[in-house]
Amino acid sequence: MPREKILFTDWRDIQCGAVAWLTSDGKRHGVGNPPEPPVPMRAEPRAVPHGVRLVAQPARKAGMIENWKGWGRIISDEGRYRSWYIEINGHSKLGTGSAAHGAPPVSVAICGVESNDGFHWSEPTRSQIEVPGQRGFDGMSFFIDSHAPAEQRYKFIYCAQFDEGMFAPQLEAYLSQPPRYRDARISNQRRFGMFAAVSPDGVNWTALPEPFMLHPSDTDTHVLWNEELSKYVMYTRMFRDGRRWVGRAEADDFMHWIPVEPIIWPRLDDPPDYDFYLNGYSRYPGLPSYQLMLPMLYHRYTERSEVRLYSSADGIAWSQIPGGAILTPGAPGEWDCEFIGSGKDLQPFGEDKIAIPYSGTPYPHKFPRWQAVWDAASMGWAWWPKDRLCALVADYDGEFWTIPIVPAGREIRLNFRAPMAGEIRVGVEGVDGRSAHDCDPLIGDWMNKVVTWRGQSDIGAPEGQPVVLRVKLRCAELFSVGFE
Repeated sequence: MPREKILFTDWRDIQCGAVAWLTSDGKRHGVGNPPEPPVPMRAEPRAVPHGVRLVAQPARKAGMIENWKGWGRIISDEGRYRSWYIEINGHSKLGTGSAAHGAPPVSVAICGVESNDGFHWSEPTRSQIEVPGQRGFDGMSFFIDSHAPAEQRYKFIYCAQFDEGMFAPQLEAYLSQPPRYRDARISNQRRFGMFAAVSPDGVNWTALPEPFMLHPSDTDTHVLWNEELSKYVMYTRMFRDGRRWVGRAEADDFMHWIPVEPIIWPRLDDPPDYDFYLNGYSRYPGLPSYQLMLPMLYHRYTERSEVRLYSSADGIAWSQIPGGAILTPGAPGEWDCEFIGSGKDLQPFGEDKIAIPYSGTPYPHKFPRWQAVWDAASMGWAWWPKDRLCALVADYDGEFWTIPIVPAGREIRLNFRAPMAGEIRVGVEGVDGRSAHDCDPLIGDWMNKVVTWRGQSDIGAPEGQPVVLRVKLRCAELFSVGFE
C-alpha cells in the first residue's frame, strides 16, 4: 500500500537493525553452527539507529471559547465543527461531576451546536429524551457510527445510575463475574449503566431503553467503530487501587460488550498521588493508523493537572512519548490557571494547524463548587503546527533507516527544523545518485521542504517499488516525511 506520510510518534517506521559479526576478511558468521576453529571477529552495525530520540512537543493555546455550555468534545463533520452535550433540568453543567448526582431529573435534553471557526457557535438545538428511572448523568460522549443503520448514525453516550429493580438480570450477571472484570463501585446499592441515545441527523434523538453495558464511566468515555478490527471499541475510566486508570473494551455489536480491561495506569516512576483522569483519545487527522491519547493526569497533592502524549500502533498497547507535559495550566490570573482537562479528537484548525479542545478553570479541582465556581469553568483550543505533535530529535549526530515503504509520489518532502550549524540529509538505499552523501543539505525551519540530490528531486527508484530511506541528522528535529 503506497504511503503518503510518516509521522514520528513511535518507532514503528524505523528499523531497529542488527549487528553483523565479520571475520578479518569480511566474511559473516551467524549465531548457529559457525565453522571451527574459532577466529577473531569484529562487529559491524547494520541499519542500527543511533543518536535520535522522540520528544513530545508542547501545545500552544488559541484562547477561550465564548459562551461555553459544558460540552467536552468537538468533531469535524461535513466541513464544520460540531458538538453535543446533555442538558439536565435546563442546565448544561448538571450532566457531569458532582452536580450530576442529584435527584431524578424533571427533564433531559440532548443539545447540538455547530461552528465554522471553533470559537463562534450556533444556538443549540434541543431534543428531549425519555429516561425513566435514571439519574446521576455523567461521562457523556458522542460519535458518528459509520457501521450503524442510517437512523442510528449519530450516537450519544452517557453513564447514569438506575433505580432498584431495573435491569436485574444484567446486574446479577455483572456481579457474578470474576473480580478482575468488575468495578468495585457497582453493587446492588450503587447501580451504574452505560446508556445511549441515537439520531439520524444529530438533531432529533431517541434514548435506547436498556444499557449497552454496566460500567461506572463517570467523566470520561470514548467510543468508535474500528474499521480495521470490524468492532466497536471503547476507551473509558476504570478505578483500581483507589486510582483512576484508562480501560478498553470491544463489541461486535453495539449492545453487547466484553469486560473492560486496563491499558494505561500510573507508572511506577510517577508520584504516588497521580491519577489518569481523562484519556483524550484521538486518531491523527488524515492518518488514522497513528492512534494517540492525550491523557490528563490529576495531581491530588496540588489539585492541579497536566496533559501528556501517548502513542499506539494497535490501540491496545500504549507508550508515553518522552518530553513531559504537552499542556499545563495557564499563568496566575488566567482563565485556566489552576486546572485543565484534555478534550478528544485532534482536528484540522485553520491553515497548517491541528488542535484539540481543552477545559480550564481558575479553581483547584475539588474546590467547593458553588455556582460561581461552576460558571468559571470554560473551554479553549490547544494547537500545534501541522504534523508537529512529536519530533525525532538528534542533539548531535544521528542516523536511522526506515522500514521498506512504497512511496505515494516521486518526491520526498520533510517537515523539520535545523539551525545553520545543523542539517538533515536523506538517501534512497540502493539508488545511484540518491545517497545521503549526494543529498543537498536541508537547513532551516520548513513544513514541506522538497529533498534534492545535486538539484534533482525525483527519488530515482522504480515506480511502485518499496524503498528504504537512510536519514542522517545533525542538531535537528524531524517531524514528518511525506511523499508527493
